[in-house]
Amino acid sequence: MTNILVAIDGSEAALQACRLLAGYAGDRSALHITLLNVQLPPVHFFPAAGLQQPVLEKALIGQGALELARAIEVLGPNGFGLESVVRIGRPAETILEEARARRPDVLIMGSGRQGLIGGYAIGSVALRVAPAADCSVLLVRPGSQLPAEFGKSLRVTAPVDGSAESKRAVERLAACAGMLGRLHVDLVHFQPGLSLAASILPPHDDVLREWGSLESDEALSSSAQVLSAAGVAYEVHRVGGPPDVGIASFAKQHAAELIAMATRGRGAMHHLFMGSVALRTAHASDMPVALMR
Repeated sequence: MTNILVAIDGSEAALQACRLLAGYAGDRSALHITLLNVQLPPVHFFPAAGLQQPVLEKALIGQGALELARAIEVLGPNGFGLESVVRIGRPAETILEEARARRPDVLIMGSGRQGLIGGYAIGSVALRVAPAADCSVLLVRPGSQLPAEFGKSLRVTAPVDGSAESKRAVERLAACAGMLGRLHVDLVHFQPGLSLAASILPPHDDVLREWGSLESDEALSSSAQVLSAAGVAYEVHRVGGPPDVGIASFAKQHAAELIAMATRGRGAMHHLFMGSVALRTAHASDMPVALMR
């Protein structure tokens, strides 16, 4: 049984996440889906206004039930095990608490287009939850292109950098093949361009290592071995340039239906933990982005 927690806030992005699940073509009886809605209480509560706390909470739960009803309608008649829950609290913190308590295999969230700085400024929940969750997180934008045969076959772009976190992300992806369907994975290593200083200095070993193919070979080989052992089809790619702008472009060029990546790394991807690459990719991508743990 694969346990899936879906954060529902009534947004188009959250409904698109439900459409992704509604199109699942695999064994639906093997999925248990929990729809979670979190209602933010008012900052101040004044009893003198005549509104009692139980009445307020009942109204908030009613509003949450309405938002969940829209999601259930999108999912339609299905063979999923389905549960719906309304909680009252601060959305990001409450979603993380539920994820820790329920320990889902994946948390699915809608992600808007506010951008990284703007998103934090207005309190974007996805931007706060995604880097902090203990489980894998799948981010879906309102206009995300949905896989054609989700659950039967899936083409995935998987950026790797040779780190242990990167390898574990690929291991996690391979372990999900039973749910995702027949996989074809494009392993891609992004190699930053040689700096001006490095280009005019004598060719030290570290420069040659960075600019040559050795670093890419090492980054790609361990992940390739994981996929080969799991019987997953794959191709390897070496690409120059920064990953924070290149991953989404590469995925689109290679007709990917999902981007799956680690949330920590080293070298050109060392900012993954802070979301500099992963969340920029989710913001720029035309397809869902899975942050694998």
